[in-house]
Formats: sequence, structure tokens, C-alpha cells
Amino acid sequence: MILRFLLLGFVLASLACGGGANLYQGMDPLSIYQMASEEYEAGEYDNAIQALDRILQAYGDWEGALGARLLLGHAYYEKVDYLSAQSEYNRFLDRYAGHEDAPIAALGVCRALSALSPDLQRDQTYTNEAITICRNVVIDYSGTSQSVEAAEIANQMRMKLAEKELRTADFYLNRKLYDSAILYYEFVISFYSDTEFAPWALMGLYQSNLAIGYDDLAEEAKERLLGEYPESEAAAELGTDGSES
Repeated sequence: MILRFLLLGFVLASLACGGGANLYQGMDPLSIYQMASEEYEAGEYDNAIQALDRILQAYGDWEGALGARLLLGHAYYEKVDYLSAQSEYNRFLDRYAGHEDAPIAALGVCRALSALSPDLQRDQTYTNEAITICRNVVIDYSGTSQSVEAAEIANQMRMKLAEKELRTADFYLNRKLYDSAILYYEFVISFYSDTEFAPWALMGLYQSNLAIGYDDLAEEAKERLLGEYPESEAAAELGTDGSES
């Protein structure tokens, strides 16, 4: 009886150690790739990743390895493992920079970084990195559909940063820390003047300067708001006669 259990344990341990390899025993890389593709389409991303890893580890010189690498990036992205997806897309670009699918991999990096962009309250390092990478995709692959999508993502990330700066300014205004509020409002006005947040920044600048007695600067902010963004909600809130409604 004891011997039987020992033998069973040995068999289970052997399967655990070699199960991954045994699963693909007798299969060529194309067959494994087809299996991985089917698992990916079925939403079984862990199974797809395992099969693709097998190809890249055992058949790295196979002509279809570049497709396996790209699909591995997609599988990690769909699995919501964006850091691994970014790594796989970058590996593709490092090895096949001139390939016709390079724009797809480059967009993959852009999308992965934007997906890593956190809530507004947190550090926006990934947001800034996404803007940089996505803009590079726009430039490097101009004229492609990937370039168009990357431009849209870069703009979304930029709007996110603008909103974060405006919220920070509002935070200081609401706590009557007017000097700090003014700095952030001016930042929004300077760097995001083409966004929906700029009129509200001018409104905040008007309110902050008015609160500390800088009437001339408050008047200047009001005139800019009504002159440059006359159709904005912020301008409407000031009222057509220039006074707050």
C-alpha cells in the first residue's frame, strides 16, 4: 500500500514537471500555433500564452515565431496583464522593427501604457509615458490606421492630465490656498488652452485673484474667459454682463 502511494506520487510529480512539454508532444510549431490561436479566440488566454511560450522556447528559429510573439502580446493584453503585454510588443519591435506588423506592435505598446494609466488621484507616470509613445507611433507610422488610433489615445491621455491639473487647482481654491490654486490654473491655461478645461481654469483664476484682492488680475482673467471662450459653460456661469450668475 505504501509503495503504491509512493508510485502514485512519483507519477503525479512527473506530470507536474513535464506536463507542459507532454501536452505538445509530437506537434510541430504550426500545429501549436493553430492551437494557441483557437485558445485565444475562445478567450482561454492562459492556454494560449502557454502554447505560444512553448513555440518561442522550443522553436525560436521558426519562421512563424514573429506571429507567435505578436499574438502573445495580444493574449497578455486581453488577460489584462498590461506590463507583460508591453514587454512582448517591445520584444517584437526589437527583433522585427522593419516588419509590416511593426505598427500593430507599436500601437500595442501605446494601448498597454494607456491601460496602465491610473486614477486621477494617483501618480501619472504611465499617462505621460503613454503620451510620448503614442505620439511616436503617430510620427513613425503616419498614414496607417494604427497612427490614427494612437493619436486618439494620446489625446485622451492629455485630456486626463489637464483634468488632473484642474482638479488640483480646484482643491486648493476650495481650501482657500489661493496662491497654489493660481499656479495650477495658470498651468492649465498655458499648456491646455485648447481643451474644455481651459475656460474653467480662467474662471478659477478669476475667483482666486478676486478672493485675495487682485482685482486687476481678476478682471484680466474674466476678459480672457469671455473673449476667448464665449460659448463655454464657464463663460455662461459668469453671465453675459461679466458678473457671476
